[in-house]
Order: sequence, then structure tokens, then C-alpha cells
Amino acid sequence: MKYRLGELIESISKTYDLKNKESVTFVNTGDVFDGSISGNETKIKDLPGQAKKSIELNDILFSEIRPKNKRFALVTGIDPKNYVVSTKLMVLRNKNNLVLDTNYLYFYLTSPLMLAYFQSEAESRSGTFPQITFRENVANIKIDLPPLIEQRKIVQRLSVINDKVKLNNQINDNLVV
Repeated sequence: MKYRLGELIESISKTYDLKNKESVTFVNTGDVFDGSISGNETKIKDLPGQAKKSIELNDILFSEIRPKNKRFALVTGIDPKNYVVSTKLMVLRNKNNLVLDTNYLYFYLTSPLMLAYFQSEAESRSGTFPQITFRENVANIKIDLPPLIEQRKIVQRLSVINDKVKLNNQINDNLVV
């Protein structure tokens, strides 16, 4: 079935509640790369002004700036209650788990075809750096979704391939002298 992404996902801008915290892990665009999230433990008083957004498990972080730089990740394997993210990262959340598998969406958004599209859109904007927005560049994308069971099968296959690529890259990194 065909959908516009804005019907299936939303861009979350919920402000992180800093009360009763001494420090949090701040995630800036440079702390997100091709599926991984790092960040720096930062005292609340030292947080930069763009440290505002809260996240949840299975959110997709996607940089608004220079999509070709692969500053994106699916939020898994961390406790999101201890993380605050930059306003320069889109926080994308699935609105309908009965129609859309979040992992499928992640593979879709981070595919070479979509990254090229986003980069082209970013470069067509006027401004000091190539940037995309949810409302203008993501929400109106039309997607023809297979049934949920088929999405999950596709994700399973792509995950196996991705895991092998990561393992091969680690092996190659260890071979370099």
C-alpha cells in the first residue's frame, strides 16, 4: 500500500527534562555515524544550547545536515533516559507499528538511493550548509509498503548482510599494520 512518510512517522521535538540530573550523555551530530551512537557524559551546567531533545528506544536519529555524511542511527542498546540529543538531529518515531516496521524504515531511509535524494534536496536549499527538514524533505516522501510480515523478512535478510559487512570491516581494520 502507498503512504506518505508523514502519515507513518513523526519528527519528535520533546524537550529533555533536565531536573534532578547532575549529568547526561549529550549526543551531537558528530556522535552519530552509520548506525552507531556515542556521546559524551556532560554536566548539566556545561551542556550546549542545542542539547534539548529527548529520545526513546527505536527512534531513528537522522542528521539534518549533509545527509551523505551518514550521521544516522537507530536507538537500541542504550538507556535513552540518560541521553539528550542535539536539535540538529531529527528524532523520527514510528506512529503505526501495525503498518510499518521501524527497522524497515531505517533501512529505507539510510539506503544509498535515499541518501542521494536527501543530499540533493539539501544542496538545493539556500543557506550556509546543505540541510534537510522533516516537513519539507521527509514527510512528503511516498513509499509503497509491503505487508508487515514481508517487511520483517526483508529486515532479517538485510540485517544478516549488514552484520557480515561490519564483521568484515572489523577484520580489515585489524589487518592494517
